[in-house]
Amino acid sequence: MRSHLTRNVCRRVLAASQHQAPLSCPATAISSVVRPRLRQPRCLVRRPSRRTFFGLFQKPPRELKEVTPEPGYETLINFRSCEAQGHRLPLREELLQGFRAFFQNKLRYRKAVNSTQAMLAAGLLRHLTKTDGEQLSLQDLRTARDALLTPPKQSSEGHLELAKALHERIRALSLATGLAEPVKETEGQTVGGDASAEDFRAYLTSLAQYGGSIEAATSLEEYWVTQKASGSLYKGAKFLWVIVLRGLAKEGREKELVELYEKAEKLGVEFMPAMHEVIVTFFATRDRVDETRRWFEKPIYGNWLPLPETYREVLLFAVRNGQQDWINPIFTQLRATKPTKLLWDVIFQWAVLCLNAGPEDLRTIISTAVIYNVGKKAEGPVTPDNATLNDLVSAAIAKNDPYLAERFISFGASLGIRPNARTYLLQIDYRISAGDLSGASAAYRSLETQYITDDEDLPVVNKYIRALCGAPKPDTDLILDVTRQIEHRGATLEPETVVALCLVFLKLDQEYEVIDTLTVHTTNLSLEERAKVEKAFVAYCLDRTNSTARAWDGYTLLRQFFPESPAPDRVALMDAFFARRRPDMAAYVFGHMRAAANPAQRPTEDTYVRVFEGFGRCPDLESLRMVHNMLKMDAAVTPGTRLYNALMIAYLGCGEADKAYEFWNEITAGREGPTYRSLEIVFRVCEAMAWGDRKAREIWGKMARMDLDVPGNVFSAYCGAIAGQGRVDEVRKLIKGMGEADVLTLGVAYNALPGSQLQEEFEDWASREYPEVWARLLKKGRKKSRVDNISKFNIVREMKA
Repeated sequence: MRSHLTRNVCRRVLAASQHQAPLSCPATAISSVVRPRLRQPRCLVRRPSRRTFFGLFQKPPRELKEVTPEPGYETLINFRSCEAQGHRLPLREELLQGFRAFFQNKLRYRKAVNSTQAMLAAGLLRHLTKTDGEQLSLQDLRTARDALLTPPKQSSEGHLELAKALHERIRALSLATGLAEPVKETEGQTVGGDASAEDFRAYLTSLAQYGGSIEAATSLEEYWVTQKASGSLYKGAKFLWVIVLRGLAKEGREKELVELYEKAEKLGVEFMPAMHEVIVTFFATRDRVDETRRWFEKPIYGNWLPLPETYREVLLFAVRNGQQDWINPIFTQLRATKPTKLLWDVIFQWAVLCLNAGPEDLRTIISTAVIYNVGKKAEGPVTPDNATLNDLVSAAIAKNDPYLAERFISFGASLGIRPNARTYLLQIDYRISAGDLSGASAAYRSLETQYITDDEDLPVVNKYIRALCGAPKPDTDLILDVTRQIEHRGATLEPETVVALCLVFLKLDQEYEVIDTLTVHTTNLSLEERAKVEKAFVAYCLDRTNSTARAWDGYTLLRQFFPESPAPDRVALMDAFFARRRPDMAAYVFGHMRAAANPAQRPTEDTYVRVFEGFGRCPDLESLRMVHNMLKMDAAVTPGTRLYNALMIAYLGCGEADKAYEFWNEITAGREGPTYRSLEIVFRVCEAMAWGDRKAREIWGKMARMDLDVPGNVFSAYCGAIAGQGRVDEVRKLIKGMGEADVLTLGVAYNALPGSQLQEEFEDWASREYPEVWARLLKKGRKKSRVDNISKFNIVREMKA
């Protein structure tokens, strides 16, 4: 029961959070929504051998998986829901415990806080801070702050807001309780002041990580000047500049990046290797040739060599941009400096990428490395290891040469190097890229024997699952085996992987696997990630290559798991079912919109117009009456001329011409009055009514008295209204009175005549009076009814409100 409640609460809060609309409190949400009684679509039973989602009322063939939300997440969601709806909030003790449990779990398992979770946590922290009662302890706040340092896939304003709120609260609580003692750093130094060095460093890291690097730069400059003046700077404080520079680089702020470096230089901060790495990498990854070369060649303080990461980045930059002539002397010189083991690994990569070295060539180079480093006791001999092997494989991948990568793995085995988890991940990656799924599966089985930390394998495993799903004949047993292992670890798949899994299972009619996948993996996704999955389901339903039954199954899942689905997507689905000639399904989609708790998802006047126009094209009187009743009870929509036009179209399409004419009376009595489209529609209504020519003449007479300019489509509709009662002579006089006739006027009049004899009489006259126009009309073709032998020209008369 708990998991069922959690799933529904999560979906409701995510649905409403997207539009910042009021939320339903979990205890009352279900009962408070008035849901229309909709007629079930007729295609629910497809064939005896295939289950449908409406068969879920029967006992399923197996138990569905239960959602396992992260500890404390329910509390965050429940608080947000009740706060927005104005309901009674959970007990303060429960809120505090939920906040603690959520971030303790995040920090313990090093799981990132996604954007939706950050938004909810920021709201709860704001509430706890502003209200009286027990507060979060300093340790609780620091736990949340440290958990927030694990970088998510996408940062957001919620992350930045939460990081700032946590820092302000930590700072205030430290001052209030007198706990702002200095905190020892790894270098053995301390810093005084009103906040510890650890707190300030974490604060700068959060700002740099979540798009607040400009603010971080300002704070750092003020902090540096103050601490330097008081003599309180600690040894490791210089690395704070690297943190902020890295944040500016991440945000792509070139001007601010260079300016901050210049400020640091003026304040006496040396050009350290880490600072050199940040700036060089910024320009190298953007393939800025001149800037990359200039910054790389800039001398580093103390004649230190650049970091291995810097060499690796400029190496890849040189290969991409044809700068081998520049990079080769740099690495040749590096070899002569008796570099460290880490630098030798980059040198081996250079040999592969720029010298086209193979395994045998590397044996010689490795022997040289050992000779060069014999006298370096601190470093010891250069012995190739897993890191060396992985760098070689990475170089082969950079050359897009999977065969070379396999040779390097064999080369490593000849040196006694056993592949580790990183090796197998690289192997899975390049084998997938080469289209070798069986080889990737073999590497994955080897990966299962390795110890994995920090979910480092998830990006590659997600890619592997997507590759399995994209196979011509997906092996569902293998796919389920891999996903079960991910679920057992409590990890969440990427939204693209969730989409791939769902599409495969839908294609194979394995609906319960779709439900399990969505149940387990969508609850902990952010709104942005959920939107990707939701869009994929919409696209699936709109794809006309999928059967109507499958499209309806897809919509059923969409409605169940993605209540936040925006109104435009729902309208597109409604239109799609009209296009499939299933107005009952379209009405069902509309009914769900009408019953939505979020006002932003409910039908507007335009939506009502659209659904009524759909019934005009694809009639279903029962569904039309149901939707019309919804309009009558909808206090948010006031019918006007356009909506009445749509109602005329709908009832006319459903064969209720007399009912349609009632809305003409509403139009004429309304403040807006009729439009030209109203006139065209009402004349078409008169065409279908008994004695409709009398009403049409009355309307035409009023138009004549008002001396209105009559568009061609309105005149054609009037001719159709007269012809609909068999008034051939009157129609001929009308057309001749206009001087010229067009294809539409002649075609409408001909189609409206109620008998074949009258049509023949009209055709004989029209072919003599307007031979060229009639000849163009004949090119459109016509069909003859077998019932009454009446012909109809293929003229499309699409009506719009």
